[in-house]
Amino acid sequence: METEHQICEKFESEFAGIAALDRRYYLNPSPTVAERAAYAARQAQLESIRSRLYNELDALRVHRQFRRCRSLIRQSHFYSAGNRYR
Repeated sequence: METEHQICEKFESEFAGIAALDRRYYLNPSPTVAERAAYAARQAQLESIRSRLYNELDALRVHRQFRRCRSLIRQSHFYSAGNRYR
């Protein structure tokens, strides 16, 4: 499973590409209708990318919680089994 850092790196280039295009759009004092439409489409794309990023991070956090829980169960089982033999 990927780490949080790896997941963020995976999405970094997508965010950077949109940011570069948006910077150019913001610096244009009079964007055309087509440029405004492209900007609006990028904003929708940006929301989609953010949603995918957050879903992957949430899945990672859920997975980590379950792993931690299993680890605690194993430890408690180990210690209780060890106490029986003393």
